[in-house]
Formats: sequence, structure tokens, C-alpha cells
Amino acid sequence: MLKESKSQLAKLMATENVDVQHQKISTAKFDPKNRVLYLPIWKDMDGALYDLLCGHEVGHALFTPADGWHDAVLDKSKPKNFKNFLNVVEDARIEKKVQRKYPGLRKSFAEAYKGLIKKDFFGLQGRDPNKLPFIDRLNLFSKSQYTLPINFNEEETKLLEKAKSTESWEEVVKVTNEIYAYSKEEQLEYEDELSFENEYDYDDSEDDQEQSEDKNENTTQPEGGEGDTDDDQGSGNASGNSEKGEEEPEEKMVQTLNRDKESEDYISDGEFEPSCQTDEVYRQNENSLVDDDCKPRVYLNFPKPNLKNIVTPVKRVQELLTKEFEKQIGSRYFKKDLGDQLLSEFKKKNDKYISLLAKEFEMKKAAKVFAKRKISSTGDLDINKLASYKFDDNIFRKVMMMPKGKSHGLVLLLDYSGSMFENLPGSIEQVLILASFCKKVNIPFTVYNFGYCERTQATDLGFEYDYNISLPESFEKKLGSVYFANVSIREYLNSTMRTSDYNNALKNLLLLKKAWESYKNSGSLYNDRVYVPDFENLTNTPLTQAMYVMGYIVPEFKKQNNLDLVNLVVVHDGDADMTNREVALDDPFSSNKDRPYGKYLEFDNVYVLTDKKNRYSSTYNIRGEKSMYQIVCDWFKQTTNSKIVGFYLVPPTTRYVRDAVARQYVSSKTSSYGHTARYLSDDELQIVKQFRKDKLLISKKPGYDDFYLILGGKDLTVQNEEIEVTGKVTSAKLKSAFLKMNKGKQVNRVLVSKFIEKIAA
Repeated sequence: MLKESKSQLAKLMATENVDVQHQKISTAKFDPKNRVLYLPIWKDMDGALYDLLCGHEVGHALFTPADGWHDAVLDKSKPKNFKNFLNVVEDARIEKKVQRKYPGLRKSFAEAYKGLIKKDFFGLQGRDPNKLPFIDRLNLFSKSQYTLPINFNEEETKLLEKAKSTESWEEVVKVTNEIYAYSKEEQLEYEDELSFENEYDYDDSEDDQEQSEDKNENTTQPEGGEGDTDDDQGSGNASGNSEKGEEEPEEKMVQTLNRDKESEDYISDGEFEPSCQTDEVYRQNENSLVDDDCKPRVYLNFPKPNLKNIVTPVKRVQELLTKEFEKQIGSRYFKKDLGDQLLSEFKKKNDKYISLLAKEFEMKKAAKVFAKRKISSTGDLDINKLASYKFDDNIFRKVMMMPKGKSHGLVLLLDYSGSMFENLPGSIEQVLILASFCKKVNIPFTVYNFGYCERTQATDLGFEYDYNISLPESFEKKLGSVYFANVSIREYLNSTMRTSDYNNALKNLLLLKKAWESYKNSGSLYNDRVYVPDFENLTNTPLTQAMYVMGYIVPEFKKQNNLDLVNLVVVHDGDADMTNREVALDDPFSSNKDRPYGKYLEFDNVYVLTDKKNRYSSTYNIRGEKSMYQIVCDWFKQTTNSKIVGFYLVPPTTRYVRDAVARQYVSSKTSSYGHTARYLSDDELQIVKQFRKDKLLISKKPGYDDFYLILGGKDLTVQNEEIEVTGKVTSAKLKSAFLKMNKGKQVNRVLVSKFIEKIAA
């Protein structure tokens, strides 16, 4: 939570939607070209230190040009140590400006740098800062927010004031040149003094050694005795000539100030180069804070969908259905007026109930608006109340303000996976009832199905299907993006169709319902009155990809119909296809020859899925509780401001009901979501029994605003309801029969009933 909150803080301070990434790196960085802020994953990082890192790098993002970064390539005409001097002066400038822009950072900067100095992050090891070269004192003084008791001479004070007053990058370069020239003379004098002291100490040590040898000529020291300790501790000697110091490995990180006049940092081509060792040590010590136990974080983008290759418009779908069913007209199993007959039966069975639901919906909506009414005074006198002014102050006209209700829309997504063949007849009928209700009350709607069949895709795109044909990809393959498999989304119906086209579409869908009934009952595709067209094949369940594409379809639907709210209704009978091992397009040097564009997601990595345009990011781990589908659902709701209502179809047999309760049922009391049916608790067994009785179960499944489990098969098919009373007719029996019939209507038409509750509440 700290990382996420500080990421948002960085974006707000940068006044742009910068991409904030937490990586296993030693220090914070900013990529000015791609506008990416990299923050390290350090051990024991507190809020003040996070604020310092974010504020410092945001300061660079706002005020530093590309050639001013710590890791920028320096002009070859400049000495290599010149970059450290630039770092010190530029850091002071951008920290001053970012604190001026955001005064709340001042406390965090002071607290964080105080902690770093206390931890000896600049390599002082108890040394007096006043004995350091000017550039090191300037670095410590500016990093401490000008609070450390550090002394400067008159010339240094002038340079210090110039550094503090810089406002532009050009001024930073100018002041740095002056400071570098001063430091060159200052540190060269220091090196000369150090060289003289070392030479003097060396002569004294030779005399002492000769005297010692004479005195101890007949004396032997045990090996490793005290006589060797002074010489062996030369690693701390300023001259750096100790034998022990020479044996230390070169790659050892310098963590303390340690000057060596023979070092290449100070001598280059015979010309002396000053250096800022506190800046160098600071950069090196940052490595010690990296959390070695943290998991690698890989940042991936959502892929861009090729909507033309995914979505088949309603005109093309209905054109194909009409053409196919016209071929069957005239056969001995297919009467010419079968479509008209099915449409007439559908309307006869549902129109009255739909009209009642429409009236109920309008009444609920009116009651909701009336409950939110406001009565206010207009300020104009009411002539009829003037006579009562002596005993009543209420003599002004009143006006009732009725709030405008929010406009709703419906997008329905129907699963076209292989296991749906038993539920498709009932599902199609439920979809048509819901569409008829929306048409009745003028709610904009559209109906899609989803799946992926290459034959269907080729037909929709106008290709002659062939196994060797290469169909267009559904999503753009790009480095740095997660890979989604292909998906096909076909539009069956919408509210903008002309009346004649709409009625023709209803006939085609009722014929398709009849075809799936024939397929289910006969077990054969052709041996019944209507057969299923070849392009209506059932496939897998690419629900994750379909939900992601809906994130692009719904906003356009919302815009075209000028809607306030859109409800996405998903009807399916299984979980989304696994995407845990999908290919991540983040490795241009992959050795996988079969998939040269990427590699599989790793179990040990933490992935961060981002959508920079819509300002969304979410962490994902293959072993984590949050699935890729749930992440996409969260992304959909955040980016579209819409709700997701799920209807999960369950076969009515006991085994499937138990399994559905175990894997799909979530309540405030259940925490064992997603387990197997063999471990059902006593409470869950009671839920199974109640579910079989009510044929409906409400679940709080993550990713959905509302999630319903409903029995499929015959229980999903709408039946003709009539009042049935056995024996002598009494008022009590009539009441009971009426309530039973009314409940049956609501259960039989569950989609429309729950949708009304959702939008009218």
C-alpha cells in the first residue's frame, strides 16, 4: 500500500501521468524520453525516504534536461569527475525548486537525509566534515537542508551562495565550472601537503626501524605477535601504501572516504582531477540498501485490440443467419412459416408479463425520483397566503425540484463455449425476453456472444475457410505487452435496428434456439427440423479476452446513446480460460525459437499490468489469489465506470450443483472460495439444498458487482404459467397458487427480473 500510495504521489507531483515502476535497482531514476520513474525496492524503507526519492526524481522530471541526469553520458571534453560536481549542484537546485512547489516535502527531505547521514551513508565514519574538501562539504551541507554545522571560508561562501541561488540548468553548469576550478586548486594543495607529510613520516620510520633493529638484534618476536600489528593495520593510512591494502580485491565497493594520491580518480594524463567522494560513496552505498529477497517485478502493458478482426457487426451476423435458414426452407422438416410461428408463440408467452414488468419498472423509477424530491422557496410572495402573515412566516411560493433519473444501458455477453450446448436454448430465450423488456421501456441495449472458432472467424471476414489459412490476430503483439489469445465477438441484436430488421433478427434467433434444441435432443446436427449453421460452432471460453475487448466497446456504446450508467450482463457456464501461462512479450532476446517474440510468465516474478492511458495498474502473481480475469474485470469497471452482473449457469444434477457452490459461491461468512466439492461444510450443504429448491443463488464473487448462480437445462427454459388449484377452491388456495405462479414467472425469467431490480432500486 505504501508503494501504491507513493506511486500516486509521484504522478500528482509530476503533474502528468508518469509511469512509476518499482524495480530491484540501487537508486531512483527517471527516463525523460519515455517518462518512466523507477523507484528502488529498499530494505526498511519508510514513508519519509519514499517521499525523498519520489520528490527528488520528480524534481528532475520537472526541472532537469536530459543531459543533466546522474547516468547521462558526459561531454567527452569534460573531465570524468566533473559529473559528480554537476550532481551536487543540480541536486541542490531541483530539491530547492520541488520543495518550493510542494512545501509539504520539506519535512520529509530533512527527516530522510538526517537518517541517511546518521547511518553514515556518505562514508564519514566519524570524521569531522569541516576537514573535507569544499565540494564534499557543499554536498553534505545541501543534503542536510543547510542545517549541519559546516564552516566555509569567504571564497567558498560566495560559491555556496551561487549554488543555492541557481534557477536554470545553464546557471548550474556555470557555477559547477567555478566550483570545479576552485576544487582543483584546493585539492591539489591538499595532495601536495599529504605527499610531504607521507615523505616526512617515511624518513622517520626508517630511522626508527634502524634503531629498533639495533636494540633488538638478539631478540626474536613470535610470529603474529604485537610487533606486527602497527604495520598490518595500514589499510586506514592516508597514503594507502600498506601491504594489506594492496591485497584487497579491486571490485570491493568503496563505502568510506579513502583518498589515494596515486589513484586514477585523481591523476589523468598527468593532470590533476578533483573529485567529490561523498557523492561517489553515496551512489555506491545505495547498493547496500537493495532488498535481495524481493521478487523481480516485471512491468507489462495490456495489448491493443484489433477490433475489426474481433467484432462482427449485427448486419453481417444476421445476413449470414438469414441466408443459411433460407436454404432450409422447403425441406420436409422446415416449414416456410416456421420463423413467424416461433415469433408468435414467443410473444404470446411473454408479452403480457413483459408489459407488467414494464409498468412495475416505471412505478419503481417514479417512486425513486419522488423520494429524492426537494421543496424549496422561490422568494416570490404567494398572494393566497398573505392574509396569514401575522401568525405564519411561510408566505412565499414553493417549488418542487424533481431530480432527473440516470439513464441506463445494457450490454449482454453470451458464452458460446462447448459446454453451453445444453443451456443455449434457454439462454437465447432469456436474452430475447430481456431485450424485449429493454425495447419496451426504451433502454438502449446490444447483445453479443463470445468464443473463438477459426471457421466462424473466416466466414465472418468473408474468407473461404481452409486449415492452412492464416487469420488476422485479435491483439497487437508488441514488446512489453502481455499476450492474449484470439477471441471473436459477434453482435446478434441491438436497440438501434429498424423494426423490420429487428423482427427478422428475432426470428433468426428463435430458429437458432430451435436448432440447438434439435441438436440437443437428437444428438445429430442434421437429423431434425432445423440444423445449426456451420459458422455457429461452439469453442473454448476466452472470457478474459472478451471482457478486455468490452472495455473498448462499452465506452463507445455509452457515448453513442448518451448514457449515465451501463450494466454489462455476462451469461456463462464456466470460468475463463487460463491465462497464467500466456506469453509475455517482454524479452527481445528470448531463446525460445517456437515463440521468438516472448517468453512464458514466470512463477517467481511479480508482474505489474499497466494501462497508462486509463491510469490503471495492478500486481499479478501466478500463485496469487487474484486471477488475470479478476484483474481485467477491475480494469473494466475502473476505465468504463460500468457494472458487471454475472449469471452462472449450473447443470441441475447434484454433482454439478455441489461443485458450483464449492467453486463459485462467496458470502461474507465464507472464506474457502474456490475449493473442491468434497470439502463442503455443513453450511454449504444447506446452501446446496436451498439452491436446488429456489433455482437461484446470490454470490459475492470477486470481480462482479452482482453474481447469480442459476440452474440451467430445463430449469432455464421459460414455461407457461397457469394457476393450478386441486380439490375445493378456497381463497387461501387461490392466494397460494397465485404466489407460486408469480414466483415461477420471476424464476423463469430470471435475467429480466434481476436486471430490473438492479436499475430500479
